[in-house]
Amino acid sequence: MTVIFVRSIIFFVILTFSMRLMGKRQIGEIELTEFVTAVMLSELAALPVTDTDIPLTHGIAAVGVLVSLEIIVAFVCRKSPAVRGVLDGKPLVLVAKGRVLEKNLTAARISTDELFASIRGAGLIGIDEVGYVILEQTGALSVIPAARSAPVTPSDMGLKPDEKGVSHGVIIDGRIQKRALHDSGKSEEWLKAELEKRRLGAAQLLYFCVDDSGNVSFEKKSGR
Repeated sequence: MTVIFVRSIIFFVILTFSMRLMGKRQIGEIELTEFVTAVMLSELAALPVTDTDIPLTHGIAAVGVLVSLEIIVAFVCRKSPAVRGVLDGKPLVLVAKGRVLEKNLTAARISTDELFASIRGAGLIGIDEVGYVILEQTGALSVIPAARSAPVTPSDMGLKPDEKGVSHGVIIDGRIQKRALHDSGKSEEWLKAELEKRRLGAAQLLYFCVDDSGNVSFEKKSGR
């Protein structure tokens, strides 16, 4: 039992590091080769973890080969559109200018109900408000509203609002995030002065954010 426990920890660390090397993706956004790799990794890791007769190095070597292969394939796909098209496929237009392309819908094996669900999920009432729906290589459905249904933007109204930039969480759950503070271009002295001005302590805060324009937002922890 102790051996299995130790092996489980070892492979947990190895697989976590391996997936980190492959890049961050949400499950719904992984490519086909990444999905196959993830499934195979789980199988390869399970065998040496539970079967103590299999040398640990065999499992580690198999994981290493698989991860290396995925990284190589990803590199080749990035450099070669032809290979990328074969392995990852190409975007498929399901709705164009408000008209459902039934042939493409059938080829993608997507029902009309699924199509309508994705439209509602995008905040649109129905097909009349849709310009395009595209099935991406990741399997996600991108819904693009028709021009008459698209939200009004400042540029549509001739406005030029100031860019606020990115918001940096310089304090999260009562702890100062030094990396975020550095990225925001602010110093610890600045943060200390801002907290003193508001009579706050870092431990009191759920978050304390500052954007690239210097605008501050924060919220206290409940009960403080």
